[in-house]
Amino acid sequence: MPQQSATFGPGVGFFPFWLGVLMAIVSVLLILNTWRGRADFKKKIFPGPQALIAIVLVLGGLAGYIVLLEILGFLVDTMLFTAFLLGMVEREKWKMSILIALLTSAGLFVIFQLLLGVTLPKNRFGF
Repeated sequence: MPQQSATFGPGVGFFPFWLGVLMAIVSVLLILNTWRGRADFKKKIFPGPQALIAIVLVLGGLAGYIVLLEILGFLVDTMLFTAFLLGMVEREKWKMSILIALLTSAGLFVIFQLLLGVTLPKNRFGF
């Protein structure tokens, strides 16, 4: 006799769907709040030159992260991306940026690989 699977509880798309709905509602509220404010709407919506540089750096870093993921593996690539974000975008001291990047990668390894048993993308050297 074939075993039937239980369908009790929320499905696979439950959390992403409601998270998307919540984000859409908050976005609309933020836009309405900005629009009704006393300050100039254009000044509040469009970022200044310094913020535009940060946006370009983050997008460039994400592109590099995607390209290097299969070459360097998840842990090394994530460590470099985190260090880049903290050092270049947030202008933290490099010693602190590297320390946080190492701890972030180690924490992700412990959580996903050891505790949850999820296989992370690896590089040619196995890490």
